[in-house]
Amino acid sequence: MNFLFNYLLLAGIAIGLGFLVGKGTHFLKITGVVGYIATGIILGPDVLGVIHLSPVETETMTNIALGFVAFIIGGELTFSLLRKMGKSIIAIIIGESLGAFFIVFLGVYLLTNNLPLAIIFAAMAPASAPAGTVAVIQEHKAKGKLTNAILAVVGFDDGLAILIYAFSIAVVGVILSGVFSVSNILFAPLTDIGVALLIGGMVGIVFALVFKRLIEREEIIALSLTAILITAGLSVLLDVSLILACMTMGIVIVNLYPQDNKPVFEHIKSISLPVYILFFVIAGVNLHLGLLASIGAIGLIYIICRTLGLISGSYLSALVSKADRVIRNNLGFGILSQAGVAIGLSLIASNKLVELGHPEIGSIIVTTVAATTVVFEIIGPLSARFALMRSGEAQIK
Repeated sequence: MNFLFNYLLLAGIAIGLGFLVGKGTHFLKITGVVGYIATGIILGPDVLGVIHLSPVETETMTNIALGFVAFIIGGELTFSLLRKMGKSIIAIIIGESLGAFFIVFLGVYLLTNNLPLAIIFAAMAPASAPAGTVAVIQEHKAKGKLTNAILAVVGFDDGLAILIYAFSIAVVGVILSGVFSVSNILFAPLTDIGVALLIGGMVGIVFALVFKRLIEREEIIALSLTAILITAGLSVLLDVSLILACMTMGIVIVNLYPQDNKPVFEHIKSISLPVYILFFVIAGVNLHLGLLASIGAIGLIYIICRTLGLISGSYLSALVSKADRVIRNNLGFGILSQAGVAIGLSLIASNKLVELGHPEIGSIIVTTVAATTVVFEIIGPLSARFALMRSGEAQIK
């Protein structure tokens, strides 16, 4: 068998080398996530060319890892915790999402004077990448108010980001085609969110009852992976938010029987490291450094405005809702990562724009979002580490 197609060997090299490089970056006081991504870049087509993955292979591994991460996030969001956070966490999620949307919209519109382009870029901005943030939290065994708030925000804001995108692309369709449709603007996005919640809720109820009766660690891990794969698979099949569905499943499982099912998430976390390493190595393989040269003025504006929008939006909404000071001053730095969801939305937007007869706008959006994720996937985990360190919630090794 050709070495390049021996996926078992490649997976072993990716996880082992990723682990070693991640240890090295951690020793240098840089989060291990950056090391995992660097490993992927080294093994990928831009450097050594050891690993080449098809879009289907990349998407499959990415979906498994995102389902894994979303399930863990859901397990942290108990009703008692959400009640303790109160209205402030809802205000923060809305504030950081809308802050990113409006500041990116303003920046891109002032630069290009192109209304549809500005709206679509603004719609990309609220989407986050929870994997990097959760990996940093687990790496530093962070606990506390800020950690809980970050997990809630990166979990729930993807649902809001999908809604914002769906409404925005519908508005762009009206602007470019002049055809108004209540169904496209209102019902389609609400249906997508509703179906994701339904999948996660139904699978969650079934497995909550099953987990309640299990004691053995191995059985719990096996059934947890079963639940994650079923939920993720149904989400892909029905083309709805995989992250939202798997997170909902986790929320249902941990809240139906809190005492019985809390160990489920401790057991699944115990096997999370190789999943994270492989996920970020694959992300590195697909972060082509040549894209950095194509960022241009729009990309720079997008990076700056999205960063300012998330930080200022979360700060102001936390201030207005009287959230704890440690949350107010640090949360925005913990939610900067952006990857899969934004790239997925940019591809969907590009297809829509081709249908509307404006492929050139779609091309600009896909190229720019792909390029800027290279930046956000590196600075996102670093800024999350900074926030957790500054708040005192990270355990320094």
